Amino acid sequence: MPKQIISASEMERYGYCPLSWHLDLKGVDAEGSEVNTGVEKHKEMGDSLKNLLVEEEKSRETSTTLMTVVAMIMALVTLALVILLISSSDLRQHLGFILLIIGIGWMLVASFFLYRLLVSTEKIDKLRDDYKLGETDIETPDGLTSETPVLKSSNYNLAGRPDYLIKEGNQRIPVEVKTGRRPKAPFFSHVLQIGAYCLLSEETFTQKPNHGQIRYGFDSDPHEVKWDSDLKILVTEKLEEMNDILKGNMEAHRNHKRVGKCNNCSRRKGCPERLRN
Repeated sequence: MPKQIISASEMERYGYCPLSWHLDLKGVDAEGSEVNTGVEKHKEMGDSLKNLLVEEEKSRETSTTLMTVVAMIMALVTLALVILLISSSDLRQHLGFILLIIGIGWMLVASFFLYRLLVSTEKIDKLRDDYKLGETDIETPDGLTSETPVLKSSNYNLAGRPDYLIKEGNQRIPVEVKTGRRPKAPFFSHVLQIGAYCLLSEETFTQKPNHGQIRYGFDSDPHEVKWDSDLKILVTEKLEEMNDILKGNMEAHRNHKRVGKCNNCSRRKGCPERLRN
């Protein structure tokens, strides 16, 4: 087993062109404005998703605080009424009225937290509508949640961090968000990448996912990629090839004869096998 761990994002580059992936490992940097633009757009989408999860966490905290305040008000009011009803002592009557006044004061505090909760809920609903997430329960493997680590597989020398995971019972459905327009069918390299995430999810969690999702921005519906034996075989075969290249048992070569693809490749200048016009 080679020392270098293969990432799921590397599988995407390998699916695009094995030689481009290998040139990246050798230090040939990607060039072109589209590279930086893509990175920036992906970061923006990631930040937007984090904002949603942070807002949901704040909402849960506000809800918990509100419930605590409401419980305190109920206890104060109940105690005050009991004192006022069963006590004839002026001192205790005064104590009962004081407790009622304190309870009314805490009602104002509760109103503040209720307002915060309503504002937060409105923000969450808007963000979920913008991202077309519906009511799905999501996680991100970036430290915002303790349940979801970076996914790793020692069996396949593979690691990865999907953009987020959808929780469906015991399943964790990996989701990868791409920039650009939504194609009629997802690109092969993107299918390979989401397949790698499905493999990692299968090995990490108690139940394997039945599919993964590829989203081209948040404006369109996701592509669902079925995680079946055929895709698993494809992913493991490509991993074997990549591991063989890393161990020096196999060479990386261009996997296509498309001039246009070579012209648009970000590592064209450093590629010894680039096609000529």
